[in-house]
Amino acid sequence: MRAQAAALFALSLSAPALACPVGQKVSVDNDTPGSGYSEVKPENWVSHSVGACKGNYRYLSAYVGDGTRKGKALWQPKITTAGMYEVTTSFRASVNRTNDADYVLYDDKGGTQKKSVNQTLGDGCTKVVIGSVYCAVGGSCRLVLDGDDGKSDAADETVFVLKSCDTGADAGPPGPCAGIAAVAAYQVCAETPTTCAGVYDNGAGCTAYCAAAGMLCTARFGAGTGCSKEAQNPYPCGANNGHLSNWCECAYPSGSGGAGGSGGSPSGGGGAPSGGGTASGGEAGVPAGGQAGHAGAGGSGAGWPGTGASIGKEDAGPGVSGGTTEEDSGCGCRTSGHESVGLSACLFALAALALGRRRPRG
Repeated sequence: MRAQAAALFALSLSAPALACPVGQKVSVDNDTPGSGYSEVKPENWVSHSVGACKGNYRYLSAYVGDGTRKGKALWQPKITTAGMYEVTTSFRASVNRTNDADYVLYDDKGGTQKKSVNQTLGDGCTKVVIGSVYCAVGGSCRLVLDGDDGKSDAADETVFVLKSCDTGADAGPPGPCAGIAAVAAYQVCAETPTTCAGVYDNGAGCTAYCAAAGMLCTARFGAGTGCSKEAQNPYPCGANNGHLSNWCECAYPSGSGGAGGSGGSPSGGGGAPSGGGTASGGEAGVPAGGQAGHAGAGGSGAGWPGTGASIGKEDAGPGVSGGTTEEDSGCGCRTSGHESVGLSACLFALAALALGRRRPRG
């Protein structure tokens, strides 16, 4: 048995690790149900097979739907290996196509890439590399063709080709606007660590658009083609104006990302009274005279509680056990059998109180 176990162990050491399947292709096509292809305003799209790259291609026609030749084609792959993918899309080029096909590539880190393609150049099946994108397993990386110019955009197969695998070290956290980017009808046009801006194309409104990122709407405007803000057309954030598309500006709620105090503060809680977030010390939104801030791991101590404040046993800091102002003659701290960081301050306060009581009255 020992010999067999040793042999299996040696075999496991010599067996090669599963290789990254570089070159793996994930096809998304309108002719393949369940592959991840979808459309916005599908009633404006028509299928045709002549000159197609695969099966049938789709194009925006002025003779169907609402006659505007506006809509979107979306390719969202079913990813089984996380990593970087090169994205190649195809269409039938002809003189009838648009000269400004707007493609937007969304990754699973909240980023976007944009590319305009002249679909009138060439004849028949044409393939164009749009860019490279990070895709996660079960993520929402995708390519979107925004047919927003009233011309005849065409859409056929899009292929995602794996170029490198994600080892876990380079994936990084999702960006603050990742929740917005994950919605097919939403487009992120500008992003900072605390704000997002962009457009929706499904009539959802800016309140819903911003809520997808856990943010609130701060401004709303009309939207032109692509990421175009009509600053001359402002609207209230919650207006029900019936617009299919508007420009939205979003930010986190006031105080939601603020840092808490480092330990307690003389005025009371360690957190910001306006409702700051919980950091290494302090509870959020504690007014003066409320509960003392948490010292936290590595905090600067329990600090001075405000009037009527108390320090909990778990939150009082090293060497200080729980107590209240009523139990401990107003000190708000007591020892647990050893000298503590805050003990000298308590003893000083007690001595001052005792001297005051002994002072003769005049």
